[in-house]
Amino acid sequence: MTRIFFLTIICFVSFILLSLIVINKSNNIYFDNIINMDVSLFIAINEFHVKLPAELDQFMILITLYGREIFLPFVLILIFIFGGKNGRKTVIISGISILILIPLVSIIKDYIERPRPFVPDLDTLMSADTNYSFPSGHSTLIVAGAVTILILFKGNKYTKILPIVLVIDAGFVCFSRIYVGVHYPFDVLGGFFLGSGISLLIICLIDNLPKIRTIISNYKFKDF
Repeated sequence: MTRIFFLTIICFVSFILLSLIVINKSNNIYFDNIINMDVSLFIAINEFHVKLPAELDQFMILITLYGREIFLPFVLILIFIFGGKNGRKTVIISGISILILIPLVSIIKDYIERPRPFVPDLDTLMSADTNYSFPSGHSTLIVAGAVTILILFKGNKYTKILPIVLVIDAGFVCFSRIYVGVHYPFDVLGGFFLGSGISLLIICLIDNLPKIRTIISNYKFKDF
């Protein structure tokens, strides 16, 4: 549990630092250089579809459209049905993390106000949404689900493959968001840190719930 708490702190600190770089209201030259690297990496990844087969483009579009909306819920349902008591606990914790993250991502996007990718003369595969870009909501939610399942779910011989499949799907979803042209790499990285951090925090809180209740009870008793 100490390791999970330590990883939680690392994720939140990393997300805060990345947010400061993206906001860059102080016009720091070092932050500007890092942002330029982010844009250059976005262009390099987004231009893959010019050189690669068109079938890969269609695959990436399908992944970015349905990897989170359909595949993640499908895996969670399978784990809930066939994963026993541990599977149900895992899905409930995943659900709590996702329900917290949905409004949280919107709030952070509106605060940071990073525009969606726009590079003149760059041919992207999809049109970006009208909302802001940082962090990537797709990346945040798919990573949150994958991290929770990877840590908590102890599958039986029939279901132990599901966490691995979901992690692979999460990797494809994150990469596809850059590939199709709707997010910068830092947006995806921010989603990774935020989704991981919230999931790890929820795991820590639930696993230590008896201790927390004891501390609260002792505190109230002393006050009385």
